[in-house]
Amino acid sequence: MPLEKVVEGAGSVTSPTFDKHGVLHVCCTQTGAVHKIVDGELVEVLNTQGQPSTIVFDPNLGTLYVCDLAHQAILRVEEEDQSAGQAPVLAEFVTEYEGRLLRGPTGMVFDAAGNMYFCDSGPMGDTTLGNPKASVYNIACDASLLQPLAADCLAHATGLCLSPNGQTLYVCETMNNRILRFAQRPNGVWHMSVYHNFSGGVGPMSCAADNSRALYVARYDFRGQSSEGIISILLPNGQLHAELAIPGAEVTGLCFDEECKFLYITEASAGAIYRYNLKE
Repeated sequence: MPLEKVVEGAGSVTSPTFDKHGVLHVCCTQTGAVHKIVDGELVEVLNTQGQPSTIVFDPNLGTLYVCDLAHQAILRVEEEDQSAGQAPVLAEFVTEYEGRLLRGPTGMVFDAAGNMYFCDSGPMGDTTLGNPKASVYNIACDASLLQPLAADCLAHATGLCLSPNGQTLYVCETMNNRILRFAQRPNGVWHMSVYHNFSGGVGPMSCAADNSRALYVARYDFRGQSSEGIISILLPNGQLHAELAIPGAEVTGLCFDEECKFLYITEASAGAIYRYNLKE
């Protein structure tokens, strides 16, 4: 079987990601915990005392960043002295744009140069089809500039990822049940268009692009509405290529290992982390 369960009973788990040492981490929105996976067990690394929705490691320094809905902020680990057995110290990195507090960051990704892209949608139900006020922002690698790519116009944008060359940003607009594409032109301007529309379920929650630019999309639904979760695979032209089924409808996150051999998937209703062998 290409699908293997790594962990179960992890709570409302989401955002699988690897640190610079190749260790898998996830976060739990219910408990506020960030965990690493060691020998198939969850080990708590820190707790935000809030609702972490996404965790990402800076590709250059390896610093941990956390999107937190309750704090309405992106947090960053400022101090970490594991030799002394002390918990990492978190500090606020971004809390507002032009004097207005963030709604609650819901997704985040870095490019190779260290520039950050993030979605700001607030808790589910805050930005909806009837109130499409979610945004997508870009932060320069030196934190000197924060600018919107899409401001107050999206229906609950959540996960996002970059193409391998960093020139295309894909965004899950969950409540519109579609993937948006932001293409960067030579003058630095980003142009937004609809990349793919889905039907059924609530909508896409997370996405990741492999080395061939195929886009893997975690499609979320409420427990009881669907019997299984769906990972849709889109070709570079936006057409649906294939679908993978996993147990549980609340698919919240996915990521590849470094070689893109395995796809790691989080499913919240069972608190499960799965590993899918893409080479079998």
